[in-house]
Order: sequence, then C-alpha cells, then structure tokens
Amino acid sequence: MGAVRTRITPMSAVMEVIPLSPALGAQIRGVNVSHPLPEGVFQKIEKAWHEHLVIVLRGQDLDEEAQVRFAERFGELSPIHTDHHSATNKAVMYIGNRKKDGKLAGALPLGEMQFHSDQCYQERPAMGTMLYAIEIPSAGGNTLFASGYRAYEALPQEIQQALAGKKAVNVYDYGGGVLERKGMVDPDKGVSFAHPVARTHPATGRRSLYVNRLMTHHIEGLAANESRDLLAMLFDTLERPEFVYEHRWRVGDLLLWDNRCTLHARRDFDPNQSRWLRRVTIKGDRPF
Repeated sequence: MGAVRTRITPMSAVMEVIPLSPALGAQIRGVNVSHPLPEGVFQKIEKAWHEHLVIVLRGQDLDEEAQVRFAERFGELSPIHTDHHSATNKAVMYIGNRKKDGKLAGALPLGEMQFHSDQCYQERPAMGTMLYAIEIPSAGGNTLFASGYRAYEALPQEIQQALAGKKAVNVYDYGGGVLERKGMVDPDKGVSFAHPVARTHPATGRRSLYVNRLMTHHIEGLAANESRDLLAMLFDTLERPEFVYEHRWRVGDLLLWDNRCTLHARRDFDPNQSRWLRRVTIKGDRPF
C-alpha cells in the first residue's frame, strides 16, 4: 500500500494519503485544517474519505471553532440530543471522563463500547463523525472501525439476495448510555427507526451492510429466531479482523469516519486516566 502524493501549491507541503490497513483507513499528511482550506485541497480530502472510509490527520491544533468550520465543509451539522453539548455550539459534544463539581462531565465517559453506527436510530442518521483528541490515556481506549462494504461483499450471493428489500429496526436509549447489546431497550422504549439492512452509498454507489451489534434490534418481517440468527451472522461478518482497522489515539489526532459504510467500537481503558475528545456529527440523508 503506497502513499498517494498530491502537491497542493508551489509554496505548500506535499499532501500524502497513506493507507492504514487493507480494509479501510488512511492518514493524510501535509494538511493543516486549523485555517480555511482552498476548495481544491478540500476536494482531495473528500475524495480520500470516500475511498478510504476513515481519514486521520495527526498533530492538529484545533479549537472548537476551527473543528466546526472544517466539519461544515462536508455538510450540515447535527445537533446533539443530550445535555453533553458545548455551551457555545449545540452541534459539538465532548466525550470522556473529565469531572466537573465531582461529576462526570462528558458523554460515554467509561468502558468498552460495542460496534455501532452513529444515529442509525434516527430517520436521517449521521453521514460522518469527526472526533478530535484532546487528552488520551497512556494505554487503551482505542477505536476500531469496520468496513460495511467489505462485509457485504463477503456474503454469499444468496444471502445478499435475501437481504434485498429488508429493513432492520435500530434503537437507542439516550438516558441509558448503553455500551453493549444486553442493555438494549425495546423499540417502544427508546428512539428507533427502520433502515435497509444493506444500504447504497450516495457518493460511491457501493453497497454496505447497515446493521450493528449495539443498536440493531431485529429485522422486520422475520420470525424472532430467524432475525436473531441472521443478525448474529451479519454481526460476526462485519467484525471479522480482516475488515477492521484499530486506531491508537494520540493528542492532536483528528478523525473523520463515514457512518454510511463503517461501524466503530471502543476498547476499555483505565478510568483513572483522562480521556477527552471533541465530537461533531454531519447530518446525512435517509438511507436507501
């Protein structure tokens, strides 16, 4: 996997796109997003995002305003539906275990979190999620990303055909902060929406599995045991190691992942060490 180099301007550094794993993920070098980017540079970043699904820019020095400005280049931002949003911008969420007045101040502060896709339980789920690392523990807390494209393409043709037209109900309980499947609530007790089990990416035209272990409750039109068994097989396929990239965070990392064709999960970490990240989500269209 070689780096793709693009010279931005005669006075600038060389922009490099360096794949991080065979399945997905690429690091972009030579770009500083703390200042507005020329349209041509942004288009190359967006192209790399569509090709690699997850892009990483290391060593960024971003305040909230700069991160929001960069995220808005990709589309309309989604407001946060909990009280963990920033005091100055309701599209900004802080994730982590900092404390204020003796209480945890961030969303999803602790623990391992199973694979999921952000806002898949809403009519218009997030198109992308942008996460910026402010404080990172010395070990643990890695984020894993899985390719929905590779998982769908690995399915036998008869399974792909059986999924055509099928929808799955995704559900989430904002108050519960659920981190694993066994804590999932019934659809009538949380926020829920049904989306295609396999969706088409509007920019690339590729098909991707769009179910996940944490939030997908059942497949519509199937008996309970049939739905359970089929979902278990799909989850296992999505989470195959060869379809996963594991990101080890550093302070100053800026990640953007495509929720339309990836899942992500979090590894556990020492709760006595600080982990603090700033998140912005970009609103997407209704899956088809």
